[in-house]
Amino acid sequence: MNKKFLILFNSLRFRSFSFLRYVFFKKRRIRIKTEATKYFYNLPAIEFDNWAESLDKKLFLEMKKFQITFQDHEKLFDFSPLGGARGLDQFGALYFFTRIVKPKLILETGVANGYSSFSFLSAMNMNKFGKLISNDLPPLNIEKEKWKFIGQMVPNEFQENWALHLGSDRNNLKKLCKKNNFELAHFDSDKTSSGKMFCINTLLKHNEINPIILIDNCADDFFWKSLHVSNYHKVIFEQSNKRFGALIHSNSIAEYHL
Repeated sequence: MNKKFLILFNSLRFRSFSFLRYVFFKKRRIRIKTEATKYFYNLPAIEFDNWAESLDKKLFLEMKKFQITFQDHEKLFDFSPLGGARGLDQFGALYFFTRIVKPKLILETGVANGYSSFSFLSAMNMNKFGKLISNDLPPLNIEKEKWKFIGQMVPNEFQENWALHLGSDRNNLKKLCKKNNFELAHFDSDKTSSGKMFCINTLLKHNEINPIILIDNCADDFFWKSLHVSNYHKVIFEQSNKRFGALIHSNSIAEYHL
């Protein structure tokens, strides 16, 4: 099937048209990203490993061991069916947050090969409780038979603590958030500013508690510059020379020494 037709067909199937803008305005997106990355990386940031070690040295050392386990585990997989994307570099940070927060429920958008999913579920396994609820829009430029590779890094023994939903955030997130109260969330799906803001607003509108929200791709545009969420502090962490954003409620700032 022609790739452009496949993208359009899958966009209609999932009613996901923000992805079309992301694909077809490539030149403009690259220009903005160059400027936005410079802006984001010039902002003050907290070195994650130093912060984690000062907060809980035992869990910090556990995270370092997990990072080695993770790197060994990823060698078992072929990432080419989903486009060859290796994944994020902050898998240690996701593990640490799960161990320190000890959430009963985590919300994740953007799964791909399962980098973040494996990190969350590995930490939940150490916590001995918790469930990860994930939503992923399959890559719109690949055929349906390759969707089976979504979350391929998640081992069988973690499956009972994981619920994977396929579809766009705009179709699925509202019903997921209305049914659950999440203590931790990680957004790494829609790369547009409006998409990231939709995820944050949908979560906070329906959540009865104040979750920690982790946000990837903050250097893709000027989303972070304009972001303001009432009663939440914006924090930038840096791990493995890569940065990500975090929203932490005012009531929790002192607890996490931030």
